[in-house]
Amino acid sequence: MNRPIYFPAIDGLRFLAFLLVFIYHFGFVISHFLSYIGWTGVELFFLLSGFLLTKILVAEQSQSGSIELYKFFMRRIFRIWPLYFLYLSAIVITSLFVIDYPLSVSRLFGNIFFYDNIITAVNGFNKNLATGHLWSISVEEQYYIVLPFLVPWLAKPGTKKTGLFIIVSFILLFVSRYFFVLAGFRYAAVYVLPFSADSFLAGIILGLGTYDIWLKKINSTMAFITGAALLTLLYFLPHMTVIDYSQILTYFIPAVAFFFIFISVVYTERGLLYWIFSNNLIRYLGKISFGLYVFHVIANRITHHFFYKLNEPVDFRGFICSLFITILLAVLSYELIEKHFLKIKNRFTVIKNRHI
Repeated sequence: MNRPIYFPAIDGLRFLAFLLVFIYHFGFVISHFLSYIGWTGVELFFLLSGFLLTKILVAEQSQSGSIELYKFFMRRIFRIWPLYFLYLSAIVITSLFVIDYPLSVSRLFGNIFFYDNIITAVNGFNKNLATGHLWSISVEEQYYIVLPFLVPWLAKPGTKKTGLFIIVSFILLFVSRYFFVLAGFRYAAVYVLPFSADSFLAGIILGLGTYDIWLKKINSTMAFITGAALLTLLYFLPHMTVIDYSQILTYFIPAVAFFFIFISVVYTERGLLYWIFSNNLIRYLGKISFGLYVFHVIANRITHHFFYKLNEPVDFRGFICSLFITILLAVLSYELIEKHFLKIKNRFTVIKNRHI
């Protein structure tokens, strides 16, 4: 096998992505700015996923001349499904036998067969106990179906073809969102469907490596400032829940912002930002970020219920309490459950990446 593909700072960026989502969902306003743009954490997750999966597939294509689809899908299954379906099972048991919470079987089927995002686009977010955030898993799974067929074609020599694909893809995304707004669709119809795939596409562009010779010449400080400025710009635009023509650029701006932040952090491999995102603690929290994402909504509910019973306001103490519960659940999940399945996943590995 070739040298393992591993970028330590990516794990740190994963934790940043989770933290943004956590701040957005918790409810207590830690920072107006972070609460306003917190939804972009999901976009950062998509960019990182698009980058790493594309990078590995390109390396596999280069090494063996083809991509083993069976192994690709088995790797995704053993990474996502064990925790995901264990969590869904726990939610069903809790809803039926512990707290008597209403359970929609149709929405549960949407989760099980990974089309909950499509139902969400039509009927709104999933109201089953602590599952409203799982629409993003459905989107990821839909991306996985397309990616291993797309990458071999894009990885073939010819930057003009790649550039044309990128331009046409973004134009199609802009046009589709224009018609969604024109037709008066609710914001969720744009947010939860692949019509907001700008960040995943940005990750693919990075993962292909076609433009690395130019991207790595970009000054890391200027790249970070550009990314931060674009995220700040979002604060002065209508929120993504507001349906107007700003939606055309609403998903493009964070995609470009995180594109530059990725360059400033991952490609540099030196400096303060790289040290922050690649230190051992942050890397570990990024390594368990899937569990953090899955568990944070139920941790929020537990915390809000606990503070309600104490007749206490849910303030910064509640934020810390919920974050602690989320991290604890994610650590237990990773160490006791996920690691075992990751070892099985490694049996289907063609290109090595990080250690378990």
